[in-house]
Amino acid sequence: MRVSDKLFILAVAGTLVYGLIVILIPNTVAVSTSFYYWFMDAASAFGYSGAFAVSFLGNATILVPFPYVVVPFVLGANMGYDPWFIGLVSGVGAAIGEMTGYFAGYYGRRLLKEEDKVNGFREYVQQRPSMTPLIVWFLAATPIPDDLLIVPLGVARYSWWRVFVPLLIGKAVFLTAIAWAGRLGLVWVESVFLGGDPSSLSSISLEAIGFLLIVLALYMIVRVDWSKRLVANSSN
Repeated sequence: MRVSDKLFILAVAGTLVYGLIVILIPNTVAVSTSFYYWFMDAASAFGYSGAFAVSFLGNATILVPFPYVVVPFVLGANMGYDPWFIGLVSGVGAAIGEMTGYFAGYYGRRLLKEEDKVNGFREYVQQRPSMTPLIVWFLAATPIPDDLLIVPLGVARYSWWRVFVPLLIGKAVFLTAIAWAGRLGLVWVESVFLGGDPSSLSSISLEAIGFLLIVLALYMIVRVDWSKRLVANSSN
């Protein structure tokens, strides 16, 4: 069995065990939930620096539920803060936090042990100099989990600034919109993004599914023959 197959099975099994523990012993997430609410209150009290910190932490986590957008929303509703600057500061923090996934993939690629497939994926994305940053921007500017692409790009050692720049712009756009939603009092935005309990089964399930999708994306990097796809695209 290939190393990538073993890692894939281990990651899936570990996520399933985590889910079962949370379902069977709900108190296991009580401490993290208490910390979450305390941190959110503290971040809201610290204003711009709090928005930066919570956006960084919210994007630096993968498996731990952390709906960080509550802080930009609440601060945006506060007339003492500028929604534009809240969005910018939060966007910078979110982009830097998201890059932890990129560097985790960058330095963790040695675990995959299949350099030819990884290099093939890198060539595949490098031949799309405009499409790849555009997709990164789109994922960052929407609630779609962008780790699905950021981590694989790190594994492929795709240029970091080609990831960071569209990531920064996208996160700034998204969080500025959230801050302005707070200023305008858009209740539906609050219900969609802020209404869920981070310790609820639905929140944890979504996080687990997101993590499994990232694992699947990494697995596809070393299972797909990217060289054949490059040849097919060249012939077309």
